[in-house]
Amino acid sequence: MAAELEEKLDESSELIKSSGGVFEVEDNGTLIFSKKAIGRFPADYEVLDIIRGVESGMPLPEAQQKAAEDVPKPVSFFDWLGSFMERNRVR
Repeated sequence: MAAELEEKLDESSELIKSSGGVFEVEDNGTLIFSKKAIGRFPADYEVLDIIRGVESGMPLPEAQQKAAEDVPKPVSFFDWLGSFMERNRVR
């Protein structure tokens, strides 16, 4: 993700190792994505979409919400299991 952001935005990034499942992305000192707060990793291009939204004048919460609209909703284990069993049913 860092390489993608550097390439698309022509900016440098810094990876800071941490523990406890923390994954946060800051832009110029502002927290724009937090796995801990949202409960998931960002989808492809989600962080980039947030940054571009803010750069275009959108308030951060609005940019975060708009970027998250295109993120596929997670499938529950039971929905996945039902789908798996349906696909693999012996006929």
